Amino acid sequence: METQTADHNQTNSSKTIKAPRLIIIALNLIALAAAVVYLIHPTPYMLWNLYGYVILLALLGNIVWTCIGETPRYWDYSYLLLFMLSMLLIPVLNTLASSGVQNKTSQSIFVLILYNILFLFGAAAAGAGLLQNAKLERPVASPRRNTAQIATSSEKKPQLRTGEARRNALRWVAVVLICLILAFMLFVSYILLGKSTGTRGFIEVFIPEFSVFWGLMALAASVLAFRLLRKYNLAILNLVVLAVGIIVCAICFVPLACVPLTVRNADAAYREAFGNTFLDDKTIDEHPGFMQRPFSLQNYFFATRTNDYIVKENILYYEGKTGSDVGIKLHFDAYMPPPGTGDPQGKNPVLIRIHGGAWYMGDKGFSNYSETNKHFVNQGYVVFDIQYGLNDQVTSVASAAVPASVKGDFDIDDMIRHIGIFTTYIADHADEFGADLDSVFISGASAGGQLAVATALGITGGKYTDTLDPRLRVRGLIPYYPANSLSPGLGIGGAPELVDPVALVDKNSPPCLIYHGTHDGIVDPKLAAALQQAYVDNSSAPCAVLWMNFAGHGSDFYTPGYYNQVFTYYMERFMLQYDR
Repeated sequence: METQTADHNQTNSSKTIKAPRLIIIALNLIALAAAVVYLIHPTPYMLWNLYGYVILLALLGNIVWTCIGETPRYWDYSYLLLFMLSMLLIPVLNTLASSGVQNKTSQSIFVLILYNILFLFGAAAAGAGLLQNAKLERPVASPRRNTAQIATSSEKKPQLRTGEARRNALRWVAVVLICLILAFMLFVSYILLGKSTGTRGFIEVFIPEFSVFWGLMALAASVLAFRLLRKYNLAILNLVVLAVGIIVCAICFVPLACVPLTVRNADAAYREAFGNTFLDDKTIDEHPGFMQRPFSLQNYFFATRTNDYIVKENILYYEGKTGSDVGIKLHFDAYMPPPGTGDPQGKNPVLIRIHGGAWYMGDKGFSNYSETNKHFVNQGYVVFDIQYGLNDQVTSVASAAVPASVKGDFDIDDMIRHIGIFTTYIADHADEFGADLDSVFISGASAGGQLAVATALGITGGKYTDTLDPRLRVRGLIPYYPANSLSPGLGIGGAPELVDPVALVDKNSPPCLIYHGTHDGIVDPKLAAALQQAYVDNSSAPCAVLWMNFAGHGSDFYTPGYYNQVFTYYMERFMLQYDR
């Protein structure tokens, strides 16, 4: 009678979880099929934005199912390990693809393969659980064991005990390693939520924009530890480990959850400064290459696709022969629309991008997040990604990767002088690149943002025409978290108004659009606010700061991330609004 009751309960339990299991299978199969279709036909935009939520639900559903489902445990262990590895690899592969100068699509086929493996594995694991339940529901007669079998079984017990001990040891080693991962993830959560109260180190560059991946990995790690510990009946420890994973995952999802707030605030700031026309006019969305919405979750997972372009790398524009410049060689990369695109007269607006790196490291190309170059060349701009002389008195491990040909005892004045040499070069060779010098935008990040501000305001103010070529007509300034006034802290001096170019804002200054994270621990957000206030006090040109919630320094590093997507949406409209 008791056996019949147990069998009945087991049957009811399997029926109870059958529907959720079928939902998990369906989500994975839909995600798998859509991934294949996306590879062939990546539009329409709205449909793929919805697909992003299918991806998220499938990934979360698979993790939850491995925790509460009745899938064979080795299926679960294998899936969770693969899942954690994928969450580490996918953002890395996306970053490599998006920042690869010669990667015309900015996407990685390996990312698509990893997602499809996860979806296929998730559907197969849930299906395996269905088969296992089907077998359990069938009545099976217990085989009789004869005396010889019992004797053989007793002889194997010592061997089984040894194997079990080895498995237990491995299990506990795995649990300890997972707990260390979760401890690190708690630290990541602290960095993510902590308001900037000083420099927290460059680790913040790799946290907020990647946090969805970190959160999913933390949740998978906690579920794996939960499954490994379940056999020991350590209820409290099990719950603590699982709770830590859930809390970390929830915290890591905060920036994603704040995207609507970020968009709403950015939209209000843009409208207040620049008006409504270029946001409300729906024909703008039909402009080639323009984003239709500020954020696509699908692009976050797969990276934003770019189209064909022409790029010429490592064009030499200056070779130093005298003074502190002896031995240096400065190059730039030029991104140009392919034939048949861009301006029919071969006069395309210009975007000059200046890399960051604290004035002593960094480089053009990959280090300057070149997907931005690719995005705007797809919109018909000629994009110049340039080098300038870097200070060699400040050293670090990161600076070791900087080409020796750009290093010297340079201060801010020298760097502006080098950028000025580039402006003269490009003014002399504009026709070779199809560049329209009457429509120039200048952009840079961090140290590059400070140099971009100094360059743009130096040209429009007319005070540095002996250094910066006045033939360039600057239509807009777009600094990302500009490190104005911070170079003396590293022992890098220069003229006060170039070190802190806020002093150069005047009635001739161009419109300005600023990117800054609310949680930047390296460049204080007050510096962006100070630049905006200088525009209010000294210029008739509009200026807006688009604040990125929970974003730290370098939060545009992951160019398909929610921060960079939102800013790029407004940046492309800003540039179209002022390019003539």
